[in-house]
Amino acid sequence: MSIQFVRAFRPEVDNERCIRCGLCQTFCPEGTALLTERGVLFDLRFCKGCGICTNECPVEAIRMVREE
Repeated sequence: MSIQFVRAFRPEVDNERCIRCGLCQTFCPEGTALLTERGVLFDLRFCKGCGICTNECPVEAIRMVREE
C-alpha cells in the first residue's frame, strides 16, 4: 500500500537567478532539493509544497506555483 498526499503548490526554480548557495537544500525538511552544477532540482515525488525553500532563497530564485 502506498501513501499519497495532495500538494497544492510545487517549487519552480529560475536557474539563471540561482546562486547555488545551497540554503534550499539545507532547509528542505523532506530533503528533496538537490544542488547541481546547473542549479537546483527538486524531487517532486517527495516534495510536500511547504515553501520553506522559497522563504530561505536569498535571491528569490524559487517560487511556488499552483499544481494543475
